[in-house]
Order: sequence, then C-alpha cells, then structure tokens
Amino acid sequence: MNRLERLLMWRPFSTTARTLIILALVVPLLFSGLFMWAMWDPTGSVPQTRLAVVNEDKGVDRGEGAGLEKFGDDVAKGLTSRDYLDFTQVSAEEARDGLLKGKYLFTVTIPEDFSENVVTVIDPEPKQAEILIDYNDYNGTNGAVLTSGLVPKIQTEVASQVAKTYAEQVLSGINQLGDGIRAAADGSKQLDDGVGQLKDGAGRAIDGINQLDDGANQLHDGTTRLVSGTGELNDGAYQLKDGLNQLSDGTDRLADGARQIDEGVNKLTGMLIPVLEGVEGAAGQLRPVIDTLRSVGMHEQADKIENSLGRIMPGSDTNVVNDLRRLSAGTGELHANLSDPNMPYRNGLNRLVDGASRLAEGTDTLKDGANQLNDGTGRLVDGTSQLADGGAQLGDGIGRLKDGSEELSTKLGDGAKQAPAVKSLDASSEQIAVPILFQEANLHPTQVVVDPADPTVKKPSSGFSILGLIVINFLLMAVVSILLPHAIGRRHKASGPVGPVMSAWVRMFGINVSLTALLAFVSASLGWRPSSWIVAILALLIIDAAGTSIFQFFRILFGRVIGALFNVGFFAMGLFVAGAVWPLSTLPGPLAALNPLHPMSHARNLFVRSVDGIYDGTFWLAFTVLVVAGLVAVGASIVIYDARRKALHIQDPNENERQRKEYEREIREGEEPLESVFSRS
Repeated sequence: MNRLERLLMWRPFSTTARTLIILALVVPLLFSGLFMWAMWDPTGSVPQTRLAVVNEDKGVDRGEGAGLEKFGDDVAKGLTSRDYLDFTQVSAEEARDGLLKGKYLFTVTIPEDFSENVVTVIDPEPKQAEILIDYNDYNGTNGAVLTSGLVPKIQTEVASQVAKTYAEQVLSGINQLGDGIRAAADGSKQLDDGVGQLKDGAGRAIDGINQLDDGANQLHDGTTRLVSGTGELNDGAYQLKDGLNQLSDGTDRLADGARQIDEGVNKLTGMLIPVLEGVEGAAGQLRPVIDTLRSVGMHEQADKIENSLGRIMPGSDTNVVNDLRRLSAGTGELHANLSDPNMPYRNGLNRLVDGASRLAEGTDTLKDGANQLNDGTGRLVDGTSQLADGGAQLGDGIGRLKDGSEELSTKLGDGAKQAPAVKSLDASSEQIAVPILFQEANLHPTQVVVDPADPTVKKPSSGFSILGLIVINFLLMAVVSILLPHAIGRRHKASGPVGPVMSAWVRMFGINVSLTALLAFVSASLGWRPSSWIVAILALLIIDAAGTSIFQFFRILFGRVIGALFNVGFFAMGLFVAGAVWPLSTLPGPLAALNPLHPMSHARNLFVRSVDGIYDGTFWLAFTVLVVAGLVAVGASIVIYDARRKALHIQDPNENERQRKEYEREIREGEEPLESVFSRS
C-alpha cells in the first residue's frame, strides 16, 4: 500500500482520536454560537454598513423672493454628514440596483414633492411630507436586528431637521409681521399727532388772515370817506398818516409772525415728511403680506390693508406728504405777501403810506392822493380776500388730512388684529408635531403586517423563500446525508467504485430535489415569484446537486458518525456566514472572511440573482463555484471510496487485524441497502 493510499485510508479508529476530532469540530462551533448569542453586537458595524439616500426633491418657489427652496437637500446633507452612518447619495436606479445586489442594507428616498408638501403647514389642507425607506430581506432576514435600532434614529434625525425648518419659518414670519405692523402703527400715531398740531397752527394762521382781511376792508371804507370828506382834509391827512404808519408797523409785525409760522410749518413738515416717507417704505414691506393673504384666499383682509396703505403710498391723490407740501407752500406765500414789496398787498401798503405822506405834506395833492389811496386799498381788499380764500382751503385740506390720518391709524390697528391666521389648526398642528410620514417597503419581505393597527400581528411572505430554499434546504440535505448511506451496493473486487457512490448520490439527490420542490411550493404559496422560473429551477437543481455532493463527500471522508457531526457543523457555519440570515456587513471579521469559502454563500448568491433576474459576474461565479465544487466532491468521494475498498483486498503482514475489521465494518455500514437504514437497531 503506497503513501497516497494510506493517506486516503486513514480513519480515526481509537476512542481518543474520535473524541479529539469531535471536540475539534463541536467546541469551536459551540464557542462561535455562544459568541454570536451573547457577545455579538451588530450595531458596532453600523459605520461600515453602506446605506443609500436618493434625493428626488424638485424644491418649491413660494414667490416671496427667496427663490427655489429645496428642503430635501438639507435632509440628504444631514444624513450623509453623520459619522456613524455610511450614507451615499445616489440616483434612484443606483439605489435599487445596490439594494437588489446587497450593496446597501436599506435605502432612503426623498420624493419629488417633498418641499412642496413641507410648506403647506398653514394651508387649509396641509399635506405631510413623505420619506420612503426600502429594505430587502434577501440581504439577510435578521437585518431587522440592526435596522430596528438604526431606522428610528434616522427618522428622528430627519423629522427634527424638518421641524426646525417649520419653527424657523413660523417664528420668523411672526416676528416680521409683528415688527412691520408695530412700526406702521407707531408711524401713523406720530402722523396723527403731527397733523393735529399742524391743524392748530393753521387755525391760528387763518384767524390772522381773516383779521387782516377785515382790516383791509375797513381801510378801504376809510379812504372812501376820505375822498368824500374834504372838510376835514387837514386833520384827516395827519390822522391818515399816523394810521398808515401804524398799519405799516403792524404789517411788519404780521410779516414777522407769518415768517415764524412759515418756519414752524417748514420745520414741522421737515420732521413729518421723512417720517411719512419712512412709513411709505414700511408700507411697501407689507405688500408681500397682502400678496400672501390673497394667495390663501383672504381677499377681504388684503383689500382693507391695501386701502389703508393708500393714504401713505406715493402717487396717491390723498397722499399726506403732498398735503403737507401744499401747506408749506401756502404759509410761504402768506409771508411773501406780507413782506415782499413786489407782492400786491405789500406794494399797495407802501404806496398808501407814500400817498398819506404826500397828503400830509400838501393839501393840493390831497384829492389825487386820496384817490390813489382809495385805489390802493381796493387792491389791498382784493389781495386779502384771496388770502382769506386760500386760508379757508388750507383749513379744509388740513381737516381732511386729520381725518385721513385718523382713519389710517384705525385701519392699521384693524389690520394688525386681522393678521393671517391658520385655518386648519388641528391639521397644521399635527403636521408640525409629526412633520414626516415614513413609508416602508421591502423588495422581498420575510414577514408582512396583517393589520396596520396592530403591527405585532404578522404573516410569512415571499421573502421566506431564501430561508426555505437555502437555509432549510441545506439543513435537510445535511439530515438526508446522515440518514442515508453514502454508498449503495456490495463489495466485489471486480466491481468499480463509481456505481455504489453514484447510486447513493442519485438517491440522496432525488430526495433533496423532492424536498426542495416542496419548499418551493410553500414559498410560491406565500407570493414568491422569480423573474424566470426556468432559471430559478436550474439554479435550485445546481444548489441541490452541489449540496448533495459536498455532504456525501464529508460523510465518506470522515465516516458515518464523525461525518454526520461534521455535516451539521458545516451547515451551522454556513448559517452564520452565507448572508442569508445575517447581513454580510454585520458579520465579525473572522466570520466574514469565511463567506467566500463556504458553498452556502455561493448558493445564496446564485438563488438571489436568479430570482431577481440579474445575470452578472456574481451569478456566473456562484454558478461556476457550485458546479466545480459538486464535481470535485463527487470525484474525491469516488477516489477515497475506491482506495478504501481496495485496501480490504491487500495482504499486508504489517496490517493490524483489528484495523482491517474496523475498515470492513465501516465500509459495510456505508454500503448497506436503503431499507436497512431504518430497520437497524
């Protein structure tokens, strides 16, 4: 017997050897199980778990000069900037492809109308903004252990960002509206006070003008009597001279008073006009409020505020600033008439004084002077009458200005009380309290909620297929390899090893295919629908063939007892590392390193790709690995079985008789007929 045959013939005969092998297989498995159960915290892998965010938000333009606002950008930036989350912003197509292929544990999608719905908080029918979260249980049915703690944090993060936006907008709007109304109300109050003072001053000016008009009329009457009373010419001439001198002095004092009035009016208008112009500027800031009221249907309130603003808006016929400017011009004209010798009144008065002087100096010119005086007083009466008429008009204008300022103050107060209000308080409050509605979807859900009102009641769904057709299927293949013989047929020296090995393989494969068909039927009844039934069936046949070959190989290599234990341990290891139960991104480093080495990993990849209709490099790699592994396992099983059969017919004087009998017993146990497996004690 050569060295190769001795190596292939090696079997653990002693109790110590078998115990050590069992311990070598079982103890690491137990430690792995204890570690996975008690020590493994999958949340520690969150920073390395790849996630995707899709921002399809088109933004919203509210027409207030702010331009296009995209609240979805803030949400996406908030997610990608978190150190403990490995979020990547991708397109919708990339996110779905990555979720199907296991690149991302889950994806977050911000829809197109996100910003549009965010700003409806004060609308009569506000709409809650939605965010979509998509999962895929084909990437690990136990991924909920990680996502159940991670997704609420993400939801809280997103909701807090949107709630902050709500709070900033509401508070900023309230402050701006309140400041504008208060400033306008204060300005209108100052305007009302100033107009009141102006009205008082104008009243006194009008009284003076009326008195001046009365004096001019009296003067004219006197000059008339002067013409007709020549008998008292001399005395009258001196009296007239004295009276005219007094009139001239009074006119000077009146001119000085008119100058003071003019300066006072100019000073008052100089203070009021900038204030009113400031109010005009502030009134312009209320235009967006009027537009906002019209946009939400509050046309009556908008019309009231707009009518009130008309009293202070530039270009208005009732503009207060224009009235003040006319008042300033009127007082200036009054002062000019009293002080300017070129004006009718002052010019006539001067000539009257000159005439009286000449009358006093010479009675010869008395008649001519009296006539000139009479003419001058006539013109004086005309001038003072015009001045009185202008003063009356000025009084009327100031009265209207006073009425307008009072109405402005009242309307602004009413407008402040009628500021925009939220129509649907309950709906808007609910939207502010819960600003985001999170919708969840699963490409291949293992379970679905039966009643949304009770999320604890669930039923299996199409995602069960990965558990049934991969996890449970491999477990059943391991059990079948334990219950059935690894070779069927009797030992004959002339017979070859292929027949017994392949007979057992065909029977095990047939049973495995039957069990797989049953699991596929159960999965289909739960909604499992592969993209191509032909490809899916072919993939399942390849998985069954490879699993049958590998489990048979371990049975032949290690024997009935130890091989059975090894197959169970091999399945348990695949349960952890294949990615069907635990997402690959959550596995500890040592277990993750075993993923590409275990056939269950490639079986899972082949199954998932065939169901989703993705025939990429991963699909063909899994296909090739399973085919090669199955063929190699069958070939190795035949070679090992043949070497051990031949060893029973080799006469070797150094061979221990007990070992020969043990070989023979083990070989026969693997070759016994199928029905004897279930009848032995």
